[in-house]
Amino acid sequence: MIFRSILIFLSMVQAVQADPRFFRIKPNESLVLRESTSDPRFNREDTYLQKIDHFNASDRRTFRQRYFIDSSYARSPVESAPVLFTICGESTCAGATASEMVNRLAKKIGAHRVALEHRYYGYSQPFKTLESSNLIFLSTAQAIEDLASFQLHAMNNFGLRGKWIAVGGSYPGSLSAFYRLKHPELVAGSLASSAPVIAHADFDEYDHHVARVAGPVCLNAIQTAIVEIEKKLSNRSDAKAVKRQFNSELIQDDNDFLYVVADMASVAIQYGFQNQFCDALVEGMAKGKVVDAYAKVGIEMFSRFGISPIQDSFQSAESTDPNDYLGWAGMRSWMYQSCTEYGYFQVAHSNPAQAARSSRISLSYHQNVCKRLFGINQPVDVNRTNAMYYRQLFSPTVRNIYFTNGENDPWSLLSITQQNPDSSRNPGLSFFSIPGAAHCEDLGSRMSTELDHARTFFETLVSRWLSE
Repeated sequence: MIFRSILIFLSMVQAVQADPRFFRIKPNESLVLRESTSDPRFNREDTYLQKIDHFNASDRRTFRQRYFIDSSYARSPVESAPVLFTICGESTCAGATASEMVNRLAKKIGAHRVALEHRYYGYSQPFKTLESSNLIFLSTAQAIEDLASFQLHAMNNFGLRGKWIAVGGSYPGSLSAFYRLKHPELVAGSLASSAPVIAHADFDEYDHHVARVAGPVCLNAIQTAIVEIEKKLSNRSDAKAVKRQFNSELIQDDNDFLYVVADMASVAIQYGFQNQFCDALVEGMAKGKVVDAYAKVGIEMFSRFGISPIQDSFQSAESTDPNDYLGWAGMRSWMYQSCTEYGYFQVAHSNPAQAARSSRISLSYHQNVCKRLFGINQPVDVNRTNAMYYRQLFSPTVRNIYFTNGENDPWSLLSITQQNPDSSRNPGLSFFSIPGAAHCEDLGSRMSTELDHARTFFETLVSRWLSE
C-alpha cells in the first residue's frame, strides 16, 4: 500500500512477508495445490475462473483469480464449520493465514480460513497489461461480486457451508463492510478494520492529522526540512544532490519527489513510528542538519516495508506490466481506483502552519497525475461513490458490521468512529476506537490492553452472529 492513497495493510504484511512460493507463477497461470490433509477440498491454493464483467451477461470472458483455503483449525464436521473470509486488497495477497488476529480467532472457534486476491492485483490479472482501456473492469462493484461469486463456488464445490464472516483492513476493510451491505444473505457479519468508507478527494485532513500527532516541535523540523528541500530543487545541481540523498535519483518530477518525502513522515505517523522519526528529526535540527536526518530516517522507514522511493512515487505507476507490482502494492491499479472512485488525495493542509507536506502537493497536482497516468480529465465523482456505499450503511436494515480504528491513524477520519456525526444513525453498526493504536493494528500480533479490548469485543460479536 504505499502510504498515500494506497493504504498498505501492515498487519497482513502482504508486501513484506508474503510467502515466496506464491511468486513463482506468472499472471493467469494456475497454482499447484498444496495439500496438507487427505481431503484437498479444504486445504488448497489455486485459482478460480472469475467473470471479467459481472454486469454483462453476454460477456463470457474470465480470468484466473487466486484463492487460499486453510482448514487446519476447522472442527468436525468441517462442512458446517464457520469461515473467516479474509478480503485481500491493493497488493499481492499473502494468503488466508497472514493475520495473527484471524489465526487466533480461527483456532478459538474452529473456523476455516479463506482468502481471495483482488482483481488487478498480484497474480489475479484479467488482462496481460494494465493499459487504461483494460482497467475499466476495476471497480468496487466488480470486486464485491467477485467475493460473492467465489463464496458461492466454495460453498457448492468445497462444502464450506458454515456461516461466513468477512474480515478486512484498510481498503479491504471498506470492502468487508460493503460486502455485508450488498450481500447480507452470504455473510453473517464483517470486521472493517481501519476502513476509510467515506470517499473524499481533497483529503487535507490527513496532513493535518499527521501534523497533530507529530506535535509542534517535530512539525517545525518537518516544515524546516521541506523549505530547505524546495530551495534545493530550484537549482539543477542541488536538486540532483538532494534526490541522491533520499535515494531518489530516478524520480524525474520534482513534485513526485516531494510526495515521496511527505510519505516518509506519513508512514511513521500512520504505523506508530512517530517517536523514532521525530526524535531523529529534532536531533538533526539541533545540529543544523535536518535534511540529512530526514533522509536517513525516511529511508529507514521505507526499508521496514521493503519499498524504495521510486516504488513509492507516482512515476512507478506509469508501468503497465503487472509483473512490476508483484510482491508489493499495485500502485497503478490503486491509482486508477483513486482517480475513478475514491480520491483519497493526500494534499497539503489549507493552513500552511498546520501542513506537514509541501504546498505543491495539491488537488490539481493529483488531478494532473490522473491525466498523466490514465488520460482522465474529469474530477473523481466521490458523491456517486458515497451514494452507492457509504450512505447506504445507515439504512435501518444494515447490521452486523464492526468498525475498528486506531486513534493515531489518519485514515480513521474517513471511517465510522465516535467522532463521526453519522455514527449514531444506525444502531446495527458497532465501532471501537483504540487509544494509541495505528493503522490495522488490531489485526496484527502486537498485544496491549486496548487492542485486546477491541479484539475481545469482536469475538463477542462473532459469537452472536454465528448464533443468530
